[in-house]
Amino acid sequence: MSSFISLMRLLALAMALSVACPGFANPIVIVGPSLEDAFEGSDVVPGLKQLLGPDYAAFRRNFDESAVPVPLKDGGLLLDGWRSGFPSHHAAAVVAYPDGALHAGYYNAEDRAVRYFSTSGELQHHVLLIWARRFDPSAGHSSITSTSDDL
Repeated sequence: MSSFISLMRLLALAMALSVACPGFANPIVIVGPSLEDAFEGSDVVPGLKQLLGPDYAAFRRNFDESAVPVPLKDGGLLLDGWRSGFPSHHAAAVVAYPDGALHAGYYNAEDRAVRYFSTSGELQHHVLLIWARRFDPSAGHSSITSTSDDL
């Protein structure tokens, strides 16, 4: 969890600097295996592997690139990723909480559906529903997987 707290502090510093110098505030994109880097030293990636099971490979393929993690008002952290060159066709997102709760979703244009996963009984996390709007999933359907097993 100390790595999660360190990441939150780093994000707070980045936000403070972007407010202090708004003229120089450009979006920051992390390129590479950012899913593992963003949650290094925490249980998030092993938790995602357990939560998503056989869907983890499809989810992970959509994390070639990612945005800077976004701290949420409720204490969670959102990380939005996409397949290099295809941000509107292949994307994934994860919301992680310090207590270990995880919510994830991914979209592949071929399926025209967003797949949702959660460690809580919540069907679809409200932040992931907002994230998914850019794909217009109403044109297709969404699949939901929920698990309440401890990670």
